[in-house]
Amino acid sequence: MKNDVTDSGSNKYSGRLQVILSAVSHFITDIYQAFIIGLIPLLTLKFDLSLFQVALLTATSVMANSFFSVFFGFFSDRHGIKYFLIIGPFVTSVFLSLLGIIPNYYLLIICLFIGNLGIAAYHPASAAVAGHFGGNRKAVSSSIINFGGNFGSALGVLLIILIVENINVKFTPAAMIPGIIMVIILLKYVPSSISKAGQTSIRSFTFKLKNAKREKIYLLILILFSIYTLYILWITIFTYMPLYYTRKGLSLINAGIIMFLFNMLGGASGMVSGWLFDRFKRGLYIIQAGFIFAIPLFYFTFNSSLPVSIMLFIFGGIFLISVQPVCIRLSQDLLPGSMSFASSLILGFAPGLAGITMIFLGKAADKIGIGRLMQLELILAAFTVMLLFIFSILFKRKLKSY
Repeated sequence: MKNDVTDSGSNKYSGRLQVILSAVSHFITDIYQAFIIGLIPLLTLKFDLSLFQVALLTATSVMANSFFSVFFGFFSDRHGIKYFLIIGPFVTSVFLSLLGIIPNYYLLIICLFIGNLGIAAYHPASAAVAGHFGGNRKAVSSSIINFGGNFGSALGVLLIILIVENINVKFTPAAMIPGIIMVIILLKYVPSSISKAGQTSIRSFTFKLKNAKREKIYLLILILFSIYTLYILWITIFTYMPLYYTRKGLSLINAGIIMFLFNMLGGASGMVSGWLFDRFKRGLYIIQAGFIFAIPLFYFTFNSSLPVSIMLFIFGGIFLISVQPVCIRLSQDLLPGSMSFASSLILGFAPGLAGITMIFLGKAADKIGIGRLMQLELILAAFTVMLLFIFSILFKRKLKSY
């Protein structure tokens, strides 16, 4: 597939530059996405929130940046990714920087929703950069971009806590400045469009899906279910773990450091899983391995002393988050003419369903507690591993490259 890099090989539009720009802008954008995680313990006290109301905050965030990303992914395939790469970080940085000064719970919900629409616009286009500009190392490029986002999420939790504890919560709007600077850089260096070959329509996409091999459709559904499972666990973790550890006696800043390590090391593991996928083309096995190692680590997180719990929790994140970039690359390989749309299914539709599920899980958390809820969710992860194993056995010969 051609991209809109000029034949002269202009440095400004080189594939490597676009991957780096996407990784950096993903890093900046996801800093803001993570603000709500660091603020949850503070907001819980400020507005006297129940666990259900806390869950509604993260569910609103996830549903806004997930369900709508499917539509944004479709339109970025149609009209080019530049507009979405720029508008997304701008809206996100402005609205999510206001979270610290919002005066009531309902305005907080509205601000979260609008800010996460910016993330919905940005993520599919950013993920598609690897497909368009990654050359023969698309999975590694996807993992680098993904790591930028995970590193941003990790740092965002810590950054907002540092602002609140060492400066003043009233100064959180100043955090929008890096996002606006990033938007100006993207305006200058991102190409105006992507090759027409990368565009699609609902009719052509439906036609491709109807004529796809049965096993590929099953595989796409299984990947969506796998990422749904991942996000059920992930949303529960970033909703409740800062609260869980502060209730165990840790300071807010120490809880922020734990979440920083969880996301940063998890993002780094995604780069390893991306390299493994490029090298061996065994995506289903990599996904299975991620879940298999994560399940016992998270289970014993809630059955151990505090120091051991923290260590197990961080290592669980390393294996859990490694699954995400492989799911993205598998979906893009299955829908090569619609890479933004394929990415939006993984980064949008499935997480959106997980966000809706989180509303009900919030009610359950009020009754059974955070630890018990997390352990029950691990049953879903074990079921996902079983489905992946059965699929690998049934379709091993027909889908050797997956």
